Amino acid sequence: MRDGALFAGLALSAAVMTSAVLFASGLGRGAGDGFAMGDPGSPERGVVRYGRDVRPILSDRCFLCHGTDPGTREAGLRLDTFEGATADRPDGAAIVPGSPGRSEAWRRIISEDPDEAMPPASSHKSRLSASEREIVRRWIEQGAAYEAHWAFVAPERPALPPARGPGEAGTNPIDRFIDARLADAGLTPSAPASPAKQLRRLFLDITGLPPTPEEMSAFLSDGSPGAYERWVDRLLGEEPYVTRYAERMASWWLDQARYADTIGIHTDNGQSLWPYRDWVLGAFRDNTPYDRFIERQLAGDLLPDATDEDRVATGFLRAHVITDEGGAIPEEYLVEYAVDRVSTTGTVFMGLTLGCARCHDHKYDPVTMDDFYGLTAFFNSVDEPGLYSQTQDPNRAYEPFMPVPSPAQREQLVKLRAAMDEVRAAMRETTPEEAEGFKAFSTSLGATFGLAWSTPGVLSASSAGGATLTPQPDGSVLASGVNPDRDEHVFLLRAGAGAHRLIAVEALTDPSLPGGRVGRSPNGNAVLTGVRVEAAPADRPGDFVAVPLAWAWADIEQGDGDYHVVNALRGDARGWAVDAHRTPGPRVAMFLAGESFGGEGGAVLRVTLSYGSIYANHTLGRVRVSVSPAGEDFLSVLPAARARWHAAGPFPAPDRPGAFGHEAGPEARAFDPADRFGEKGWVFEPRMRDGEAITTPDGLNVHYLGTTVWSPSARELPVSLGSDDGFRLFVNGAEAVSRDVERGIAPDQDRGTLRLKPGPNSVVMKIVNTGGQGGAYFRADPPGTVWGHDLTWAALPPGAIGDAGRPKVEAAWRTAYSPEYRAKAERERDVSSRLAEVEAAVPRTMVMKELPEPRETFVLSRGQYDHPDRSRPVGRTTPRALPPMPEGVPSDRLGLARWLASPEHPLTARVAVNRVWELVFGQGLVRTGEDFGFQGEWPSHPELLDTLAVEFREGGWDLRALLRLIYTSRAYRRDAAPSDPGVLAADPENRLLARFPRQRLSAEQLRDQALYASGLLVERLGGPSVKPYQPEGLWPEVAMLQSNTRNYVTGMGDDLYRRSVYTYWKRASPPPAMLAFDAPTREFCATRRTPTNTPLQALAMWNDPAMVEASRKLAERTLAEPATGDLDRLARLVRRCAGEAPSPRALDSLASALEGFRARYRAAPADADALLAVGASGVAEGADRVELASWAMAAAAVLAAERSIIKD
Repeated sequence: MRDGALFAGLALSAAVMTSAVLFASGLGRGAGDGFAMGDPGSPERGVVRYGRDVRPILSDRCFLCHGTDPGTREAGLRLDTFEGATADRPDGAAIVPGSPGRSEAWRRIISEDPDEAMPPASSHKSRLSASEREIVRRWIEQGAAYEAHWAFVAPERPALPPARGPGEAGTNPIDRFIDARLADAGLTPSAPASPAKQLRRLFLDITGLPPTPEEMSAFLSDGSPGAYERWVDRLLGEEPYVTRYAERMASWWLDQARYADTIGIHTDNGQSLWPYRDWVLGAFRDNTPYDRFIERQLAGDLLPDATDEDRVATGFLRAHVITDEGGAIPEEYLVEYAVDRVSTTGTVFMGLTLGCARCHDHKYDPVTMDDFYGLTAFFNSVDEPGLYSQTQDPNRAYEPFMPVPSPAQREQLVKLRAAMDEVRAAMRETTPEEAEGFKAFSTSLGATFGLAWSTPGVLSASSAGGATLTPQPDGSVLASGVNPDRDEHVFLLRAGAGAHRLIAVEALTDPSLPGGRVGRSPNGNAVLTGVRVEAAPADRPGDFVAVPLAWAWADIEQGDGDYHVVNALRGDARGWAVDAHRTPGPRVAMFLAGESFGGEGGAVLRVTLSYGSIYANHTLGRVRVSVSPAGEDFLSVLPAARARWHAAGPFPAPDRPGAFGHEAGPEARAFDPADRFGEKGWVFEPRMRDGEAITTPDGLNVHYLGTTVWSPSARELPVSLGSDDGFRLFVNGAEAVSRDVERGIAPDQDRGTLRLKPGPNSVVMKIVNTGGQGGAYFRADPPGTVWGHDLTWAALPPGAIGDAGRPKVEAAWRTAYSPEYRAKAERERDVSSRLAEVEAAVPRTMVMKELPEPRETFVLSRGQYDHPDRSRPVGRTTPRALPPMPEGVPSDRLGLARWLASPEHPLTARVAVNRVWELVFGQGLVRTGEDFGFQGEWPSHPELLDTLAVEFREGGWDLRALLRLIYTSRAYRRDAAPSDPGVLAADPENRLLARFPRQRLSAEQLRDQALYASGLLVERLGGPSVKPYQPEGLWPEVAMLQSNTRNYVTGMGDDLYRRSVYTYWKRASPPPAMLAFDAPTREFCATRRTPTNTPLQALAMWNDPAMVEASRKLAERTLAEPATGDLDRLARLVRRCAGEAPSPRALDSLASALEGFRARYRAAPADADALLAVGASGVAEGADRVELASWAMAAAAVLAAERSIIKD
């Protein structure tokens, strides 16, 4: 028994390895098919043609030194033009038509003298072979006729060769040209493939999925004429096939568009671009004409009355890699982005290697640097930064972006915005009771809170930097004259009698200031970095004593950085930025003294205003200072003032149990933004705002958030907290509240109280993260007796409230004291919250957006961003070797798109047709589909290419019509086996298409087919990217610590079983199974996938959890079907995966393998359990686990077998 089991195991191993080897090698019938090279011997049988026969030789060996680029041209000789090649020279013309012997070029080609031979050894180019020399000799002998490069001449419809097939078979122009070439070569085409092969081939090409057994049976049983053609029309025109077709074609297009879900450079952070993928899916599903397909992707945003969908389409031009690397130079990357757009547009739509002309004129093609930068001018005026900020949001749409609501979200937004308009209109209506109450409040403020504002007289004013400070009649001081980078203004003021606690600093507008604003900088902004107040008795004006400041408030604080007014209390260089460059009008700040100053006899005040910002010249231009006493009751209603949050960390924790107690330093000290803790210090955290949860770095660590709270009085401040995972909150060094827990972040998970002393209070929140992404949440919840920001405006000097402040004060009073208004405000908050929730859920996507004015464009010397040749400005122009832009089109990306689709353009239709041909047949009519230039290959069937290009263009750029023409051709329907061995010998690379070229299925098709056959595939069009199974640990290996795509979190439910086109694509680590099967990284445009055969592919087919699970579910499906026995079931299994029944020999082999699997798992049932445990789908209760595991292995063998993975 033991020996028998061992023998069965060895037999099984052999079967598995045989399947794996067959899979990896792609061996089998028709194994000679390759990815072609060369056009079967054309010059030997007729006139030598320059374009077809000679130019490829000269381009490869000669044009580098004797071609289009004058910068590298040797001896002033050009061989790429007739005039240059035949020009008189001291040693004689390089080429003398009709006379090889008198041609200096010929003499050099055949010379054996190393000093004269061409190409020289220093070029590292090989000498011309004997056959190449013969081609050049015969060409010169026949007159050395040059001709325009075929790809730069607009295609015209050639005459069709005579039909060589009976009836309808001869009407397809594809067959006319292919059959004519085969006849000329004396080759006999293969017979038609079997009907089953034809249908499976058709399904895989159109939908990316195989036919079901039911669909196959329906076709095979339909003996009526046109059955095949009807299936072509069904697959291209009916659901669900049309959606499947869109998904199949989108995978093909996204390689070219270099679509990915991450940015690619440095952090390789996540980005939101999937709505562009959805647009591509919709375009293929709707059969959008190809000219419109181009137009919307290159210029959808520039269309008149552009729709949201039109703008989304421009994601094509945003799909390139971008950088968020600190220290990167924005200007450099703006150039890189524009260059990528030019190169991608050239490759995808024109089949040209335009990028070769970035640093010098193209070495081979007639594309100059001026041409290249003329095209760059179309793409370098995008409203984008060159360097993006880093963020923890993996779904960020990098600017410029736009929201893309679903129809349901759009309907919600319309309703909620209408409700918001309605409630805000109601809030603007003031009742008589509210008006009376507010009036009483305003008039009683002074008496209630002891406020009595006065403006001290100005005794003197001086500037440390030499500015002229002139007192004004209204008590203000106006600055003029010199405006130094940094300055300090000192005002000596005479205050009246009174024990003052409040100081108001008003920044007033003045016509003499830039833009009539409050600041002296060119944009009118200002930054106050320090306020110092000293007081002396009026009768002892020299006895100044410092007045401590304990609190501050400002009407407006610039929100795009750390610019709160409390910064001025601590002399922080970031200071109080008044945002005057964006919001005109006066400003006011109010400061609270920690103790009263002045007295019955009055006081002399010395007020020092510091302007030490990093932003030069940012001083206030006209300032007025006022003072007021204030009662203790007033201090209790003032709101606490908080500085912006800073972050420190992450600091690694030793282990999970010790993380909560692990201390890295910030706990023990009062918060000071300048502090450092080893190599790390506090950095501004712009995301941390009241009531907004943020993410913190992932991993096992502690991370700190710190701020200072300035309290007008001793008080308790309730706060709401949230964290991922635990947290500890410290106030003035003492722990106030903590929670040792493992959880995800959410608002209001915990409550706490900050016990504040008057003046500054240190608040440090420690986030304890035990793994995965961390998070923090903080919101202050002061009691209703404390005023909010806007109501505090009421306490200002009457003249300082201004027109902007009065409605805010009134609204704040109504919120605090009017029950009716509070109800309206609550309704507004509710609608606003729901609106914000819907808006937050609306996906965003990256789009194109033009600057108001185009940037200047210059030729860049050697392609370097910082070396513009200002003597060579360029406008928006197209290459001179191609037709000019049509009359009347705009000189922008929209005009460029219309130029590409114009009838005169020689490349666009040819390139598109060739790429579609390559998708179907594995290689294009022009095999170098990315290069139609001089280095590219001559078409295998030039007239057929032109016929299809003209038909495509004149037929309305109809992609499905083009595909239908291909799919209904005899060439497509032929068998993959050659008609006789002579065909393989004469055309080993199948360039003449005597037989159908066998091809392995794409990476996406292999996985999708397994899911589909097993019944696991979840078919749903569009949506965000999903994360199916992949090996652990790949992403951390290529990710920076701060990357938000550092950890791969496998999806759940349907996400595991969507089609592969929706799989999340991380550029630094693409889906590994797809990478194994030749998918590109999508860091750059890829127009084709170069097929490889590696052992890793076989291992992926057998061990990828998706394939293992699919094999099990396929086994369940097979076992659930009625059958007469193992052989019947095995035959059904093969038919489902390969489209045809297996041969008797193959069926016997499978049956033997199945028995081996049974023996294996009966002997080791734990192994069967391990196999069945793979995947999330689960196994039905009561299943025979040994039997199911055995059939799962049989299913895996069939899915990995050559007949399943090859399209033939």
